[in-house]
Amino acid sequence: MKLTRCPICHNEINLEALVEDVSGRELLILVSNLSYGCAKPMIAYIGLFRTQKSNLSNSRAVNLINEVLKLYQPSRHLAHALRETVNNIHAKRALGEYKPFKNHNYLKSVYESTKHLFAYVEHKEEDKPSRSSNEEYFEQMYRAGVDFSKLEKNIPGALDWYKNKTGA
Repeated sequence: MKLTRCPICHNEINLEALVEDVSGRELLILVSNLSYGCAKPMIAYIGLFRTQKSNLSNSRAVNLINEVLKLYQPSRHLAHALRETVNNIHAKRALGEYKPFKNHNYLKSVYESTKHLFAYVEHKEEDKPSRSSNEEYFEQMYRAGVDFSKLEKNIPGALDWYKNKTGA
């Protein structure tokens, strides 16, 4: 299936050919599973490992992404560090200094230097303890000072929740 034309070279992109290649398929899966807006900066980042005269193979791209993911979990901090790395290196390359990356040391230094910007802990929704909607409602009613004996008439379990909360 011809997907579209490449916006750069105008050759046709064939999705079937990409998924037939094991590394290509793995690359698509890796990139599509990146969260917190990491996909686009990750693609730009692995491009920094490409030499001027050759393309990056799918297997090399998969290895590079896996290396980064072993170092850092996807997060807004990682997305920011990837973007900063790419922007800084593109600025250097615009001045004529072109050296392909050989390791992730530059990314590591950018990540470490921006830690203060992301000092809070990020949690995925599934990492949060699950609470029933009644529990959240009871918590709001407790803060509002509602009489739980009256609430019990409409919502069974309200009085039990109140007793557990207050120890009464």
